[in-house]
Amino acid sequence: MRADFNMTVSAQYRAVSDFHIRRCRSVLTWLLAFALVALTGCSAIKLGYQQGDRIAYWWVDRHVDVSGAQEPPTREAIARFFAWHRKTQLPEVAAVLARAKRDVQQPVTDEMVRQVQADTQRLTRQAYDNAVPDVASLLLTLTPAQIDHMQARFAESNAKYRKEFLRGDAGERESARFDKVMDYARLIYGSFSAEQERTIRAAMAPLMENAEARYAERLRRQQEWLALTREVQAARPPKTEVMAMLRRYAEHWLKPPERDDAAQHQATNRAGVALTVAIANLTTPEQKAHAAKRFQGWIDDTQALMRDSGTGAAQAAN
Repeated sequence: MRADFNMTVSAQYRAVSDFHIRRCRSVLTWLLAFALVALTGCSAIKLGYQQGDRIAYWWVDRHVDVSGAQEPPTREAIARFFAWHRKTQLPEVAAVLARAKRDVQQPVTDEMVRQVQADTQRLTRQAYDNAVPDVASLLLTLTPAQIDHMQARFAESNAKYRKEFLRGDAGERESARFDKVMDYARLIYGSFSAEQERTIRAAMAPLMENAEARYAERLRRQQEWLALTREVQAARPPKTEVMAMLRRYAEHWLKPPERDDAAQHQATNRAGVALTVAIANLTTPEQKAHAAKRFQGWIDDTQALMRDSGTGAAQAAN
């Protein structure tokens, strides 16, 4: 799991983040992006989760331009995913949130942040593994035009990313990243003083060193995904083989320390963890109380969604 602050803070403070939406950017996320949709920072968690099946379908349709024949099985797969997630994952999400609520009310350590990273990665992989059979089925129906459509969406997303994080001089890039960092920090702790913000900006320096490398990794991940989809489209291998390809793809990107750029990844991860800890430990008692209240609201919503399983399953099936 990458640990620039965009991910590390959302991992610690929202327990299950929008990493899938912002980082995976592949057909895999037609399910994974919404595995933990209840905790994407929206104040109306229940509403967001209950609409997750519609948002998930919109997302995959936007990226692959779903055909009439593909639509029914795609909607059915999303419904199955949400039924599974509500039953098996939401209790774990509630437990992670409860621990995070305790953590933010005391001095935060590297170990606390790394534990939430591990929990998030575990939940991510469980969701991934659950989705693999249905994703494989979809890949086996993609056309060359749909893969081209996906590539165009990647290009559009990359242009937006460059505009937001890689344009201008070093100062402009730092400001763009700082704004994103503060979005997440304020989500949890509320407002920050000018002095606190200056401290946070200064603590970001190690994180800014690998901006170009992070973008290069993003491109490699997309190119590997496109190569996988084109191989499946051309060869039409058995579904079991496609599932194995998807798992190998996950092993490569969900276990980055095994890659050639392990040292760079680890340095970025350490910088993200350190920044998360620094922000947590400069907060006031009032800000910690704000964080505890925020987490309790998410816990309450998650528990309500667990109780409302029948309604959620019915909505997902429609």
